Amino acid sequence: MNAPPDTAVGLRRPRSGRRVMTVLLGLVIVVSAVGLLAVLLFPWQSLNSQRDNIDHAEETLARLQAETAHLSERVADAKDPVVVERIAREQLSLVREGDTLYRLNVDPADVVDLPPAWPLPGVAHLLNE
Repeated sequence: MNAPPDTAVGLRRPRSGRRVMTVLLGLVIVVSAVGLLAVLLFPWQSLNSQRDNIDHAEETLARLQAETAHLSERVADAKDPVVVERIAREQLSLVREGDTLYRLNVDPADVVDLPPAWPLPGVAHLLNE
């Protein structure tokens, strides 16, 4: 029997090629899993960021629509002559022709009594004039 020296009876040749293939296959699987995770994770973060932006834009839109409705009501009120007259009388102190205007002159010194230890002497001077 002329058997090769490394295949002698009872000795087996080490299967290092198969072990390398197993390690490489495991490495490929791990790298693929990490790559897949990265590919799925980054768009997910972008999607969440876009959802937040959309929510913020919807809140802004709702606020602006409410403000627009309020301003539209004020414009409609400004076209009503009764409302315009009321605002002119209350805020601008305007009177109609023929109205009697009463003006009350009140001396502030008679109305305001400052305590003796008042810290601002200039106010007492203004009230006593």
